[in-house]
Amino acid sequence: MIIRVRTNIGIWRVTITSPPSSITTQTILDTIAQTRPHVVYEAPLSLDPKCSEPIDTSRPLCEQHGVQMRDGLMIYCKVDSSTCAENTVGNNNGGNTNDTNMSTTAAASEPSSSTITKRIIAKDGTIKLIHTTDTDPSNNKSELGFRKGLMPLRDIKKSWTLNEFTAMDDKYNFKIKRQESSFVGVEGLHLESGAVESFQNYLRRFQFRQQRFGYLYGRFVEEEEDTQEEEEEDRSHLRQGWGARMPQKNESKVKKNKKVIVEAIYEPPQEADADAAEGFVMLEDDQEENVEHVASLLGLRKVGWIVGQPPRETGFQFSAAEVIMAAELQLECAQGVEETPFVTVRCTVGDEGNVIVEAFQVSLQCMEMVAEEALDIGPNPGFCYVNETFTAIQEGKPSPTVENNFFLTLVPIHGYQSDMFVTQFPFVNRPFDDRQQTHDEMKRQLTKSGQAGWTFIDLLSDFALLLYLCKFLDVSQDMPKICESVKDREVLLDDGYKIIISSMAGMDGSY
Repeated sequence: MIIRVRTNIGIWRVTITSPPSSITTQTILDTIAQTRPHVVYEAPLSLDPKCSEPIDTSRPLCEQHGVQMRDGLMIYCKVDSSTCAENTVGNNNGGNTNDTNMSTTAAASEPSSSTITKRIIAKDGTIKLIHTTDTDPSNNKSELGFRKGLMPLRDIKKSWTLNEFTAMDDKYNFKIKRQESSFVGVEGLHLESGAVESFQNYLRRFQFRQQRFGYLYGRFVEEEEDTQEEEEEDRSHLRQGWGARMPQKNESKVKKNKKVIVEAIYEPPQEADADAAEGFVMLEDDQEENVEHVASLLGLRKVGWIVGQPPRETGFQFSAAEVIMAAELQLECAQGVEETPFVTVRCTVGDEGNVIVEAFQVSLQCMEMVAEEALDIGPNPGFCYVNETFTAIQEGKPSPTVENNFFLTLVPIHGYQSDMFVTQFPFVNRPFDDRQQTHDEMKRQLTKSGQAGWTFIDLLSDFALLLYLCKFLDVSQDMPKICESVKDREVLLDDGYKIIISSMAGMDGSY
């Protein structure tokens, strides 16, 4: 499985082949040491971004309180940046027995078997080569690398051609360019009005001074358009040899656009924290599997995320932490650096108290840089800081930062009234809200059945209410049948479920 370790210099993705039940902190540290043998930890592996809750080293990770073992699990630590040189190749003694013997004594006293070759000037003026395993960060061994944080070229490969060196160097260069359009089609984002209104109303309780986020669940809708046939038959670039023509593609339709339809919002457990880079701290969600399961039963998937922001100066759309989080979520949706219609929505308030809701995506280049751990969070939240191992080139010159707006593309947004769901039941994970999820709230909602054209299944078709029912009904046996009736109104809900749900709500069997 993959465990993400967020450090003060970026996110490390650690792939562990051991069974999840046997993974300990030592397993993670040993795996990190395979590629970063000299790393020095300033704060131990922890469950919170402040590193105030160190992981218990005496128990496996799966037994830690609040930890749910899954791919992408995030843990935290702080490291000395000068000790994080990445070793991507194995040791190569090159058959030199003398060199091996010289380093045996030093290697026995150090935890790492890798050696560094140094040139020194002896007292008689001669130049000698010595081997050392000295990992003292004060000696700044990373400065000897091909790039900061990397090994020296001769440790990677004994000889280099110019083309090989150029290709190697290009892997760490990014020519920053703006992406003109998003990966969403011309119809843009259709955002369910009731769901976003509930989200912004909760933000108003704190006058938009607390940041908050939620996941958007809905559908990606693909559009198709006929491919235009080429009218001009005699084009020079289609000719080869003695006038032979290249075979033309015989495609009648191609996928051109995608639009995003949002049906519901789910807000996972979180705490507002002004000291956190994102403005909030994500907590462990014991309902995550139920949320994904119910969404799939309803034909929905995670199509984006929404973040509530405090008032900001004009032109400041997203902080560096928000840009990086948006890129990570797009990478997760696309399963790599690929085009995806996954959207990021910001909800804030203007100078006159008007609510502003806008939709964006980050560019493919931003996704690539985040995947390579080339972007970091710095003191100025309006800029992404470039990791010292990489080079960002803007206007032909290296730049240590990239303005966040360079990575953003605007997505058209439209109001939308869902014909499948209602948004009336209280949302979960909202502290200090006037309404909480209870059986009385369920009764208040379902008793409207038979009034003003409402039916029982109409009122039951509330994403928050369906998630609430998962706490009392069998998720694998009962919820598929209920969700099928919600998704397809021609499939009648069994009377037995109506009786059970009505009884839970204290409705005296009336529905």
